[in-house]
Amino acid sequence: MSEKKNTGKKAVIAVIVIALIVVIIALVAVISGKSKKDGSKSATEAGTEAGSETMRSGQFDIDYAKQVTKLADYSGIAITVSNDYEINDTAKQTYLTNVLQSYGADAYKQVTDRDTVADGDYVKVDYTGYKDGTAFDGGSATDVMLDVTNNSQVGGSSFIDGFTKPIIGAKVGDKVKGDVTFPEDYGNDDLNGQTVTFEYTVKGIYSADPVALADMTDEQVNTVFGKAGVTTNAQLSTQIEKDLNKQLYSAEVNKVKSYMIENSTVEIPDEYLQARLNEYIASFTKENVKDGQTLKKYLKSNYNMTVDQATEKWKENLTDQIKTEFIFGLIAEKENIKMDDDTFNSYVDYIVSASNGQFSKASEVYKYFGSGHKDEGKTYLKNQYLVNKAIDKVTEKANVTFEDGSAAPDTSSGSADAE
Repeated sequence: MSEKKNTGKKAVIAVIVIALIVVIIALVAVISGKSKKDGSKSATEAGTEAGSETMRSGQFDIDYAKQVTKLADYSGIAITVSNDYEINDTAKQTYLTNVLQSYGADAYKQVTDRDTVADGDYVKVDYTGYKDGTAFDGGSATDVMLDVTNNSQVGGSSFIDGFTKPIIGAKVGDKVKGDVTFPEDYGNDDLNGQTVTFEYTVKGIYSADPVALADMTDEQVNTVFGKAGVTTNAQLSTQIEKDLNKQLYSAEVNKVKSYMIENSTVEIPDEYLQARLNEYIASFTKENVKDGQTLKKYLKSNYNMTVDQATEKWKENLTDQIKTEFIFGLIAEKENIKMDDDTFNSYVDYIVSASNGQFSKASEVYKYFGSGHKDEGKTYLKNQYLVNKAIDKVTEKANVTFEDGSAAPDTSSGSADAE
């Protein structure tokens, strides 16, 4: 709660895992080619007979060829990605630092020749915020690395003015307190303009020099990453290379999607888009808005947005998502991309295993992606798999260069096929 609010949140840094992370998309929908014999309706029929309020997206019969009135040439697309995605020693060090931070491990070299915090230090602390003597929700954190000079979390957002000032001059092991005042427009009605007290426990002093991969012993690697199956320095080095390759591939995929959207013409039925939007809002509310809180209050507190602003943003994102599904669904049909039952079952089993306990069996996955309707969810996942395979196919054939004109390396191992 002490960090300044932003209208958007930074992407979460990827952590090392052995298998490719599956993004569980909460845009619960289905874009199937069902036969109308099963009771599904065309977009026009559905909107006319029932209205968008009562139609689930899984009840629409989407014909990709009719909705994509112009399909861009997708053979050998020329795309350019940022040089930030080059895989070199600097990129590997930055990635290691981010991963160590995400695992709660020391990412910077500890200072051992003194025990007093000075300007310019990084400092690990626990802190708790008190308002009128009572700890307030969201005001506490443990093992946070602070950049005391820049009044920010190392590698993260800035704090409210004066937040790190009480730590300067403290010794390791000390508990110190300091008062700070939240801005009037902080975005939380309970804290706007309020003066509160933060108590800090100083746990360690660190320099701005990051821990280098070459300095990490096998024992240290195993301690931090052992549960992820990475136990030696050599394995960590290999995994970092793989993960950076996947990040580059993801950047290429995003460029390919953008190119195809910009150069194709796609018509999205209004009723279908509204159904998808309704489902997304319902899913977002169910997963995030708790304890009697309203969606309005949640969005204001966490994103400083109104419901109307959030809805417009969600609609914009959904529009691009649906265009992507229609375009690459059509490409999958043109390229005769198929999937047998064993492949699909393995795909679903992987979603279950990668869900961190959210799903325990396939039927739960189907129900989640089908807005409570297992058959629709299963059809959606099958179509989504084919869409992703089509994206892989187009991306692997793209002509990719970095901004400086150099050719990007082969990233086919970053695709779903590699897993």
